[in-house]
Amino acid sequence: MDYLQMESYLKAISDHNRMLILKYLSKDSLCICEFTELLDMTQPAISQHMRKLKQAELVTEERRGRWTIWALNVRHPQYPILIHLLSLLPEPERTIETLVAEGKKVVCN
Repeated sequence: MDYLQMESYLKAISDHNRMLILKYLSKDSLCICEFTELLDMTQPAISQHMRKLKQAELVTEERRGRWTIWALNVRHPQYPILIHLLSLLPEPERTIETLVAEGKKVVCN
């Protein structure tokens, strides 16, 4: 990794919402519609964050019909560092379990 690659990597993870997205993805693969509920953000806003994470090659996407499922890129050279950094953060207040309890869990399958 050179200086420009490190700069790109750090910029990609240096946003509060992207950190939350990465923290959620460290637990499970998710669809944008799930992020809209978890983060209380619009789909276009989340898509912009996902675009930046994808450009930094921190996430992967898998098409399932009309849905896109996002996951952490376990093949990224800095994956172990990312997982360690995410482990230092507290757990998010909202979880998939809280969405289910609130009746807001979106089924994308």
